[in-house]
Amino acid sequence: MQEIELRHLRVLRAVAEAGSLSKAAVKLGISQPTLTGQIQRLERHLGGPLFSRTTVGVEPTDLGGYVLGAARIVLTEFDLLMAEARKRAVPAVADHTVVVGGPPGKVVAWFATALAGNLSMRDAPIVVEQPDELVRQVGRGALDFALLEDFTHFRTPLPDGVHGRVVLRPHIFVALPEAHPLRSAELIDLAALASDYWVVPPVTDGPAQLAFLRACTIAGFTPAIRHQVADSNTVRALVAAGALGLARATATDGQGIVVRGLVDTPISQEIVVIWRAGGRFASFADLACDTAVDAFAEQTRASPLFQDWWRNHGPSR
Repeated sequence: MQEIELRHLRVLRAVAEAGSLSKAAVKLGISQPTLTGQIQRLERHLGGPLFSRTTVGVEPTDLGGYVLGAARIVLTEFDLLMAEARKRAVPAVADHTVVVGGPPGKVVAWFATALAGNLSMRDAPIVVEQPDELVRQVGRGALDFALLEDFTHFRTPLPDGVHGRVVLRPHIFVALPEAHPLRSAELIDLAALASDYWVVPPVTDGPAQLAFLRACTIAGFTPAIRHQVADSNTVRALVAAGALGLARATATDGQGIVVRGLVDTPISQEIVVIWRAGGRFASFADLACDTAVDAFAEQTRASPLFQDWWRNHGPSR
């Protein structure tokens, strides 16, 4: 029988604190059926129910209350252990500053700030560049870590000595003007948008346009690209004026646009963390990858669409 792991105790604590399976699932970034399955497996392992249903949610049973009390002690001690271990590991690089690169946007800022905190540093300088330049700077040691927003089938080449790890594969959505005939659809077939015109990022800004063109070819049409724009504010203005645009799951409705999912997910990003083998912070690569995932999870606070994607497709941790 599978042993109880720390993640099971974190699940138990999250449910007790939320008082609701659905609220706990959102907090944990997993679907409610997945959470229910984890609780049921834990109950089978312990031999009894841990929660009872009430009119407003769930509450711990006598067994659940006992296990929860012990779980909180174990988790507190483990968190203290990890914090102290990281403090002891960091002095070897304490005289350095971790330097982080990435694409324009909030994610790289959150990633850099959180990574600096996890490494007991005050801050982390940020470099915003195109993917190829980020790879070059990591390769020569100018950057310690960088985030790449690649696309499935269109990955940025990494030279020998530069390692990369895909940490997330978020879907790409479509941004429509709020008066568009398909604005009320939950999911839209890409082929149904063949007669519209589009605003997409320039090819020089990364592989987003190439991934889009590939998806349209598979869907059986050649899109009418009227605008090639990278700035997100300009893209939103052009969509509000009648164009269609590509949207990350973190995009939100408003200012004349609505964001909707595409049937069968024809376009997906790949969020990649890269670092140099033998670099100053190479031993913290696992920490950097976890921090990158947390940076994307932070965006669920602002986007209901991303919350839904995260519950169904985000990592279960």
